[in-house]
Amino acid sequence: MNEIKNILLCGLGGLGCICAVQIFKNKSLNLKILVDESRYLKYREHPTFFNSKPYIFDYILPSNDSYKADLVIISTKNDGLDFAIKNVKNFVHKQTIFISLLNGIHSEDKIAEKYGNKNVLTTFYIGHSCIREGRNIYQDGVYNFIIGQKKNQYSKALKLVSDLFDKTYINYQISENIEEEYWKKFIINIGINQLSAVTGLTLKPIKQDSELSQRLLNLMHEAEMVAEKEGIKNHKSIFNSAVKFLFEELDDAKTSMLQDIEAKRKTEVDIFAGTVIELGKKHNILTPENEKIYTEIKELENR
Repeated sequence: MNEIKNILLCGLGGLGCICAVQIFKNKSLNLKILVDESRYLKYREHPTFFNSKPYIFDYILPSNDSYKADLVIISTKNDGLDFAIKNVKNFVHKQTIFISLLNGIHSEDKIAEKYGNKNVLTTFYIGHSCIREGRNIYQDGVYNFIIGQKKNQYSKALKLVSDLFDKTYINYQISENIEEEYWKKFIINIGINQLSAVTGLTLKPIKQDSELSQRLLNLMHEAEMVAEKEGIKNHKSIFNSAVKFLFEELDDAKTSMLQDIEAKRKTEVDIFAGTVIELGKKHNILTPENEKIYTEIKELENR
């Protein structure tokens, strides 16, 4: 495969929409959105709006076996990952590349368990929040997708994805140390995503409150401790960089988890605090702050 022509996207939330809209604009590419039957007619009849402009994409059901994807982009919520992994199988060929836009640190591993490691790239999002109101999604264009490959290899798959992003004007950076940057994003999410959800506050007022600021640091420190036991090099500098980003570089932010709570959607606490708690048990590390916030967020969900 010399270039990516056929793209399958699973998950039309904020990050999925950023990619879908840019790819859709390039008429030399073939984009299909994988949906289940319940969404198929609904999405065709009611277009997705991105920055107030409607988009009617080409939707495809998992049972279709006439389309093969050069690139599969998985951008569901965490509870949709199993659906995506199972239902993309008809669209995969030997050279299909996968990128996952999910939060957390395990989605690439789960994809690789099914389809192999070779063409699964590590990818995550850094930027201003996508604001979602029903089928309307807003994003101001300030973002980057950070992409790389484990062991910091520069593979053909990475080159093909970067060529596609260049062609479609999707903002990205290739990381030369993707594992460390991946954990930095995870540690940031462990702090601000979860704390904003339980307080109902954005980043700025949290930083202005000494007790909340300390709780933010405690949550992140527990994530750093499990990172060390997981063999992540430079875990202290990763933690310090995450703290600097939140307290010095980012003025304010409304997190996706706070938006989920406000919209009464299921959150991603299982891949945040849930993961820290699980790894804490694995390595005999106490994680009281994440255990407490896990319970608090689950209580909010149950209401």
